[in-house]
Amino acid sequence: MFIEDYRAGAYETQTGFKSFIPSPINSSWEWRNTRINTLLEKANMELGSLNAYAELIPNIDIYIRMHIHVEANKSSKIEGTKTTIEEDMLPLMEVDPEKRDDVQEVQNYIAALQYGVERITKDGFPVSSRLIREIHRCLMNGVRGEFKTPGEFRLSQNWIGGSMPSKASYVPPAHIHIPQLMSDLEQFIHNDSIDVPMLVKAALVHYQFESIHPFLDGNGRTGRILIPLMLLHEGLLKKPCFYISEYFDLHRTEYYDALNRVRTHNDLLGWLLFFLEASVSTAEEARKKFSNAVAFVGETSRIARQLSGKTDNLMRVLDVFFEKPVQTAIQLASTLELSTQTVNRALNQLIQENLIEEKTGNARNRVFVCKGYLDIFQA
Repeated sequence: MFIEDYRAGAYETQTGFKSFIPSPINSSWEWRNTRINTLLEKANMELGSLNAYAELIPNIDIYIRMHIHVEANKSSKIEGTKTTIEEDMLPLMEVDPEKRDDVQEVQNYIAALQYGVERITKDGFPVSSRLIREIHRCLMNGVRGEFKTPGEFRLSQNWIGGSMPSKASYVPPAHIHIPQLMSDLEQFIHNDSIDVPMLVKAALVHYQFESIHPFLDGNGRTGRILIPLMLLHEGLLKKPCFYISEYFDLHRTEYYDALNRVRTHNDLLGWLLFFLEASVSTAEEARKKFSNAVAFVGETSRIARQLSGKTDNLMRVLDVFFEKPVQTAIQLASTLELSTQTVNRALNQLIQENLIEEKTGNARNRVFVCKGYLDIFQA
């Protein structure tokens, strides 16, 4: 089927509103627009460079963890959370009570994404309906959607925008269609008899998943988690270092418009071009951030080693900031199994050298940030 000839689906009349049933996607796909070829070539080249760079960096997992924090914050922000990355990294009880639910949602996103990565890389588990449900259960654990059947496809109607389906901006298919639509989606993911580039497949899967909206809540976040998992499972990524939600957040209006135009104008081409441009930019930015982070860690460590006195504990404290650049003294003492006095002595020395800074201005319950390092990933 040609991308340009795609017909997105049909509307089904229900009581007082119409819901949208997306067309199946388990098919071979072609296109006439040569812009797709150009973007695909560039995206694959950038992903190849990112892969090569990631394999050369010692301790790459430290930097990947920072990428995951940013991904979780940006993907959750698209759904309405309002926390900063610094707040997301604090212990929950240190966060303003009004923001704790948001922080918990972001932390759940990190846990769900890491769970998916481990299922694929360690267990060899495929991207499937079962894995999608497991990720969703992890995502919704103990947060605002915890009573909306986490890990189970919905058995009632949902909608996007508006107070009721008749006023909604989009009404997904009735729940009776979900088993068949999710089966088609899963078959497409694993259909080895069709020759579809993986980035094109990931774009189509994301659109289709968001159109099906199989859960009562958490569909956007689950759908965005699927993108790096698919690329990792198919070997397009060697390391889990590609996270596209930051681009989607920066271009949120275009992101939603591109998805909606497939349903309203059959514009699958427009969505695919947007997704490929996002992929090029995401891979480029990831490589730049890794490069800048490596340079920052090297220079900061060099300065710390030249300080007077014993530097062993100093370097240990600094290394924890490179894993998570927002810390409290109690966190550091627990992580490193050092006394709070020893940790505070190291922190004060790092502050004097402007390698970290204290954010609260308080005498107690202080919060320390390695801002230069954090800014690299927030740029």
